[in-house]
Amino acid sequence: MDREQKALVEFKQIVDDLVYLLRESTGAQTAYLYWVNRSRKQFVLETNSTSLPNVMFRDRVRFEQHFLENYIDLESLLQLKTGRDIGQSDLQHYYDFVPVRHLLLIPFINNGENVAITVLETEQKFLLSEHEEAIEAYRNALANVLNTYLELSDQFKSESVWSGYEQTLKAISPKQHKAEILNTMAEKMQQLLPNGGVTVMLRGMDVWTTVLNATSSDKSMVPGVVMEEKSMAYDALQKGEPQFSIHFNQNPKRVSVDEKNTEGATLAVPMLVNGRRHGVVLAYDKNPLTFKESTKHQLINLVRIAVLSIQVNLDKLPVDKDLFTTSHGNFIPDIWETALTKEISRTTESTRKLWFGMVTIDNLQSLRSKYRLEELNRMQRAIVGILNPSNFGYHGYIGFNSDYVFTCLLFCETDDEHRQWTEAVNQRFQHPVELSDGKRINLGIKFGFIKINPGSDEVHDVVRKAKKELSGVLNATG
Repeated sequence: MDREQKALVEFKQIVDDLVYLLRESTGAQTAYLYWVNRSRKQFVLETNSTSLPNVMFRDRVRFEQHFLENYIDLESLLQLKTGRDIGQSDLQHYYDFVPVRHLLLIPFINNGENVAITVLETEQKFLLSEHEEAIEAYRNALANVLNTYLELSDQFKSESVWSGYEQTLKAISPKQHKAEILNTMAEKMQQLLPNGGVTVMLRGMDVWTTVLNATSSDKSMVPGVVMEEKSMAYDALQKGEPQFSIHFNQNPKRVSVDEKNTEGATLAVPMLVNGRRHGVVLAYDKNPLTFKESTKHQLINLVRIAVLSIQVNLDKLPVDKDLFTTSHGNFIPDIWETALTKEISRTTESTRKLWFGMVTIDNLQSLRSKYRLEELNRMQRAIVGILNPSNFGYHGYIGFNSDYVFTCLLFCETDDEHRQWTEAVNQRFQHPVELSDGKRINLGIKFGFIKINPGSDEVHDVVRKAKKELSGVLNATG
């Protein structure tokens, strides 16, 4: 198979995956995509996905033989109902009976012309407000992958940016945990950046912070850098669209004025899940020429497919619910364990040093007997906010181990900085902690920390050692 034919096969597989993900994320019973071939006056089936047993599509249908004939010039989303807008007999891809009553038509406009129509079919009425972000992500991903394919078709003699892209996309699966999807996405994006890296930012501890990097990222950003205004990450979140910049004289900054080595170019891609911004992915490279239009499309498409894969397994999230944290605001174990694993396996030279620790409350039993569960939950959220290393001028973040036991990844350049952070936190807890309802509680905090040496341990051994350190501290003061 020559390279051009291989690219076509890969393109078709990607479109097939996108239609499947769209159907799963919207809860439709049947989804299909027809290209509009105006020169031959035919609808040409690209792919379909269905959960129903009595469906059979024709590959090519003349305009006059298909109900979509009336919608070949459609420019915006349109909902139809059988018995009112079209007859059940018009849905010729069903046999024996027609189990759907509502249709959503999604046109695909390219160069000012409708070149394809995607149809979602449901038994219950389709609520656009609940699925508009999934539909928009699908349309954007379809446009990106089509543009990339067309560009590749013209450039195959001079470059091979498409090689292996099908397998890259297949590596991201809705069957994976959402943290694993993020990790796989970052690693696959890294492969497109020969002299750069990938950093994922998420919301937690009531701030936006860098959380993990691709394993082999060059000069990667320290986890736990808090986002500032006038940064690329901030712009991407505010606009809800990918932002690309070449860094002249170290500007613009990707995340914060604290970051070093802002050079080359960066693409910042927001992660929109169910209409809410849940993350920003930063892809950067020393060489701005790495970011050809085809490469940008591939990077953006990887993020959007990751978002669709996460969204498939989610119900509609409450507006104030962060996707990768507990209700207390600290990051779920799958996130901090992934970041810790990467830091342990890091082989590139860096001045940063990592301490990993466990933190708990030393007067827990008396508090549990004194306060209601609701107040104890407020207390835990308040503790997470206070422990955030950025409050004391350091980089790192707080994770969840179990109720009332928090994990901490703390990045410092010297042992003194770790000691200074510990002392600053202890001093802060010398004063009562104010909860969100205004109540003030006296708390005591205990730490168990170990210093991480890259390549020295497996992540579960590190966690076990930190627990042992914390246990020793508690026993010594018990």
